[in-house]
Amino acid sequence: MSLLARLCLCFALLAAGPALAQDSGGSAYAIGGIDVDVTAANPNAARITAYRIAQRKAWPLLWARLTGAAAASAPHLSDGQLDGIVSGIESQGERFSMTRYIARLGVVFDRSRASAYFAGQGGALQSPPMLLLPVWRDGGASTLYQAKTPWRAAWARYRENVTPIDYVVASGSPGDNLVLTGWQVRRPERAGWRNILNRFDAVDVLTAEARVTRSWPGGPISAEFIARHGPDAAELGRFTLSTTSPEGLDAMLDTAVRQIDDIYGEALRAGRLRAEVDLSADMAPLIGAAPLIGSAASEEEVDGSSASASVEAAMATPDAATATALEGQLRRIAGVSGVTVTSLSLGGTTRMLITYTGSYEALLYALDGKGLRLVVENGQTVLRRRIAGDTPVPAPAGPPPAAPAPTTPAVPLAEPARRARPDPAAAAKPAATLPPKPAATPPTKPAAAPRKPSAPIDLLPVK
Repeated sequence: MSLLARLCLCFALLAAGPALAQDSGGSAYAIGGIDVDVTAANPNAARITAYRIAQRKAWPLLWARLTGAAAASAPHLSDGQLDGIVSGIESQGERFSMTRYIARLGVVFDRSRASAYFAGQGGALQSPPMLLLPVWRDGGASTLYQAKTPWRAAWARYRENVTPIDYVVASGSPGDNLVLTGWQVRRPERAGWRNILNRFDAVDVLTAEARVTRSWPGGPISAEFIARHGPDAAELGRFTLSTTSPEGLDAMLDTAVRQIDDIYGEALRAGRLRAEVDLSADMAPLIGAAPLIGSAASEEEVDGSSASASVEAAMATPDAATATALEGQLRRIAGVSGVTVTSLSLGGTTRMLITYTGSYEALLYALDGKGLRLVVENGQTVLRRRIAGDTPVPAPAGPPPAAPAPTTPAVPLAEPARRARPDPAAAAKPAATLPPKPAATPPTKPAAAPRKPSAPIDLLPVK
């Protein structure tokens, strides 16, 4: 066989291998950067052996990334078990000859099948969905999703997805560019953050900030990277990286992404990555406001004895501070179980759904104790501050006492409704001797004569 034919055969064997993973996000874990160097009798055998070695090396790394434990503590899995949870092999550069295969490979694990091995070993930490804001500061300007920055591209290249953090990345649509700006990162108003997090189905926000400093055009580049958490942008950690030329910028940013992810992972394991209870809106009052027909709860609500109710009120909110203060004050009132912003309008009228337990009068009394009033103006319920001249709200009356349960059995329907009460004086006198009264016997009916069987009727005329 000629050398050209042998090379064609090698390319054909390599092309017949497993399909490369195109995207490891969502339903897969991927471990990349595994170097292999295998020698075998032919390229196909070398390639298959290299895939086996890559799987064995990737599994302890996956275990360490998800659990935070040492890679040596990963449970031993056979090649057959690894084949069951590996969904693909990714080639990140390869060289080969007739007997040797040298490559850098990435191993893609199926998320659902691999998670089964973490259940019996204490489980892997996983955060709730968190909105990621990759802030790029270059030349004094801050950019998030308004343009395709190198920092945003580095997070897009971060395809390993072997992280306990559930990142939510915006698509960069025109609507996203309006609400996600460099100024929003430093705005602590919870009302605005709540609307943004509800838009992206997230419960918290993470800010990954990159501050770039260029020595001169085409010269060295250094950057300071800061990992922040929450609407207050609390700092979790920072570090500095540098490169000698713009050609090394992408590699520097890829390293920074991995280090920031490590900071977030350590914060999650330490319990510092906790979302505020009031940061995400509770949609249960909106969904469960109507009773379920045919259920026991609906019968209670129809009878007026439901333990929870809600009222939607409008309030003037000239600025974000006023809206946040009113909402926080409502949540601290006794009897109020939930507050949901249904329509936010800074500088206008904001509407809130107030869920409370007990009676409506008790809610008005509790609001009055905090200097608030619920009044009806122009056909709508309005929440406002108490002003001079307002009549104090009276304390609600307690519920009527329940009637005691009967201790004697009910009178049977066959007995008369009233009974004569015995006379004590008459009981003291001896009873007169009277002849016994014959017992009344019910009248008897005469016995009916037995019916004779009727003869058949002849319908033919008699001759």
